[in-house]
Amino acid sequence: MRPRTLLSPGDSEISTDVERLRHLPEGPLKMGKLALWWVRKTFFSKPKPNNPALFVRMTERELVRLFGQAYFEPGWEFSYSYRDEKLNLRRVEYVPDHPLGFEWWQVHIRGYLHEAGRRFDADTFELAVHFELEPTEYPSAHIDHVGLEIERGVSAVVDILDGEGIEYEYRHPNGEPLDAESISGAPDETG
Repeated sequence: MRPRTLLSPGDSEISTDVERLRHLPEGPLKMGKLALWWVRKTFFSKPKPNNPALFVRMTERELVRLFGQAYFEPGWEFSYSYRDEKLNLRRVEYVPDHPLGFEWWQVHIRGYLHEAGRRFDADTFELAVHFELEPTEYPSAHIDHVGLEIERGVSAVVDILDGEGIEYEYRHPNGEPLDAESISGAPDETG
């Protein structure tokens, strides 16, 4: 296909090679995404919160597939980077009757790989989960942790794991086992 020529005021020619546009995803857009990821990791990283988490013996690829099929998507573009984070997925939900009056929320999963040999006999992912305001709709309230709930996020992920028959343990990061009732009202440090 020949480049398209457009005439602008003053009879100057602007030429566009429309065929080149098909390369945007693998070229400039991919480089832009990598640059955004690098800036996030360099300037917006902080230590991992000490929150309760689900521990599952699954690979990153298996987790992405499982949660992707449950409408989770990569969410790192809108969140802080926590050190050693290997997985960052979110699922946006519309909640019209939430008592706080906000309608757009997300279940946010952060995953940290524990390689076999230290605390676990097999590679195990720690899934730190929470339910929170959707950050692009309510940026200030999201940053201020308005309405953030660990229990509701964990419940959503447990429903998926249970539905697929996947074994998991619910623990505090120090290894102490927990059950769903033990986290009600627990303070949260997640963002």
